[in-house]
Amino acid sequence: MLYGSFEHVLDEKNRVAIPAPFREAAVEKKYGKGFFVTRGTEKCLFLFTPIHWEEFVNNILRLPFSAERRKVERTFLSPARRVECDPQGRIVLPQELKEYAGLERDVKITGLGNRIEVWNATRWKPMDEENVAELDKLADKLLGGTGN
Repeated sequence: MLYGSFEHVLDEKNRVAIPAPFREAAVEKKYGKGFFVTRGTEKCLFLFTPIHWEEFVNNILRLPFSAERRKVERTFLSPARRVECDPQGRIVLPQELKEYAGLERDVKITGLGNRIEVWNATRWKPMDEENVAELDKLADKLLGGTGN
């Protein structure tokens, strides 16, 4: 499982260090080596381990072959790239994806179970604050409350 939040810096060569717990997941035999990076929702990037990428793609391919599915395929699959960590634990983000997410120097990297999200740190903060403000309502609606 991928979880936790970390602050890192994107350098001038589009390299960002992947937090150690996430790097460990990307070399474990059960997840496969490296990551797949693609566009995410809400202008972030999604990173998947190979096994989680395969699950993500298969979920898309199970959808009816409709105009909506083709849009989802084109949006998530066409810009996707496989990346591996260098000896310092960094990956290189493709320029197109860096621009899509508006990534600058400071980034927030967060694990969400089956994927990692990479955010512009400035954009992350207000979105996270809004999510926290709505947490009780969301927990009640989606999880049946948090008291059980």
